[in-house]
Amino acid sequence: MGISAGIVGVTGYTGQELLRILLAHPDFSVRYLASLRLSHSRPVSELVPAFTRRVNLRVEPFALSRAAEENEALFLALPSGSAMTLAPQLFRKNRSLKIVDLSGDFRFKSSSLFQRAYHLSHKSPGLIREAVYGLTEWARDKLQGARLVANPGCYPTAALLALLPLAQEGLLAPRGLTVDAKSGVTGAGRALKEELLHAETAENFRAYKVNDHPHMPEIEQALQKSGGKKLGLTFVPHLVPMNRGLLATLYAPLTRKVTLKGLRALFERAYAKEPFVRLLPPGTWPQTKSVWGTNRCDLAVSLDPASGRAILLAAIDNLGKGAAGQAVQNMNLLFGLPETAGLV
Repeated sequence: MGISAGIVGVTGYTGQELLRILLAHPDFSVRYLASLRLSHSRPVSELVPAFTRRVNLRVEPFALSRAAEENEALFLALPSGSAMTLAPQLFRKNRSLKIVDLSGDFRFKSSSLFQRAYHLSHKSPGLIREAVYGLTEWARDKLQGARLVANPGCYPTAALLALLPLAQEGLLAPRGLTVDAKSGVTGAGRALKEELLHAETAENFRAYKVNDHPHMPEIEQALQKSGGKKLGLTFVPHLVPMNRGLLATLYAPLTRKVTLKGLRALFERAYAKEPFVRLLPPGTWPQTKSVWGTNRCDLAVSLDPASGRAILLAAIDNLGKGAAGQAVQNMNLLFGLPETAGLV
């Protein structure tokens, strides 16, 4: 029958992507689908027509006992502010339950940082300390034996996969780091918002939450932990009129002079054995179409000879490696499965 798995928040874009991946997974068996917004159960095919004739499950109003006791693996695909209330209740019902949370509720190691990022007071500070930040390629040792994983945000996933090799070598200068990132509209969720209507996004390209996005302190926290020093960061996210995909361009002042050959060698050592991170050949640049529907991150590195800055580019699918794909990659490891299981 496989490992019993459930998704809370299955009707959102990330929840739908989770279901798509899990239905083809060789080891997980989806047995529970829930929504916090439903008052009565409905067929998943009625709420998400893409699954018509693929699955006979119903989406249920969330029930704590069922979610905790009928599942071994549970994915929380909810807006920030929900998981911090639900997770402790779920663990009280089932201490052996494995949870991957796809919101921002457990990504920070202090309540004050969380409040700064999301303007909410944290209700489960104990679980903040327990949760593992699941940037999988850099967190495998901590994922062993964990029961709660904080799945990284989409922008931090792309930015950190590009920056962490430099941070670990002490190559990132303390000032001047710039992350310029563009994402498809599914990154904003499925809730109805005027600024996300087709007439507002089509044939339009705009920045939003300039230097004020909750993913900015998330990036800063991970870089400081890796490199041992606080870095000044400018972060500008943009909304692109496409459904999915994310491209980040990063401009990184360095602490010492390096050659392009040396820079590439650093990234080759970091990611040579990684199944989902691909360093592209010189002169080849990442594009969102190349990673659409996958759990991959395509990286490219260059140097600006005039300024001495490293120029890094990363492309991911914001619903794949930036959300559902990485969540499944993490859950695979929590259960001792090959981390590539069910993923492309």
